Amino acid sequence: MIYLRRRLAPAAARRLVRDAGPPNGQDLVAIVLASMIGALVYVQPGVGLWPAVLVALLITTTPAALDVTGWRIRRGMAWLAAEQRRRMAGLPKTPAAADRWLAGSGESAPELMRASILMMANRLDESRALVDAFEPVTAEDRARRERLLAALDGLRTGTLDPRAALAAIDALPTDLQPYHRISLAWSTAWVDASNDRPWRAAFAKASRSVPRGGIPTRYLAWQAVQELLLPICLLIVVAIGLSLGWR
Repeated sequence: MIYLRRRLAPAAARRLVRDAGPPNGQDLVAIVLASMIGALVYVQPGVGLWPAVLVALLITTTPAALDVTGWRIRRGMAWLAAEQRRRMAGLPKTPAAADRWLAGSGESAPELMRASILMMANRLDESRALVDAFEPVTAEDRARRERLLAALDGLRTGTLDPRAALAAIDALPTDLQPYHRISLAWSTAWVDASNDRPWRAAFAKASRSVPRGGIPTRYLAWQAVQELLLPICLLIVVAIGLSLGWR
């Protein structure tokens, strides 16, 4: 089991993606209503299967359609992922991959990049020592350093204090601020989710600063699939039922 966990994305990251939206309670209500109302429509004389399916599909799509917060969160996640790939190609996604990266190209990588990967590998003491020893040269260096310090302290204490990082981000040119704000918001959400605190509203607010464009279509499509997972599952169930002879 430990071997498997090392090869999965960290639990907090999986939780953030899973809980981005729609809220689970709304999905549960939609499932109950779709089952009840869809069944009532189906048993009406002369109605048949497809009107019942359409009613159930409308009901199960409603939570995602109304989930403005969730769509904003997922757009922020997609933009952050794309920007991280642009800035750091080959970024590892799991603790095991982080260990391999550190054992390979890690020694020649910039200090703060190495510190980020050490944090992903859960080698927090090594990461903190590297960040503490780093001397920023540019304003962006300072912002990155303060973000990492905030994240490391948050993982240790269970509460992330963003004030120093936000002050450093405010000193950046306007075009550089969105990436650092979203990255800080992601770290904050990570710490909050790990400690069972609400995180969606804050991350959605930070995602408003995401520039238009710059997100690959495949990233947006994947986020849409996750947001619309409930109606997609309904369509899969219907397809299976039709193959088994539903009428």
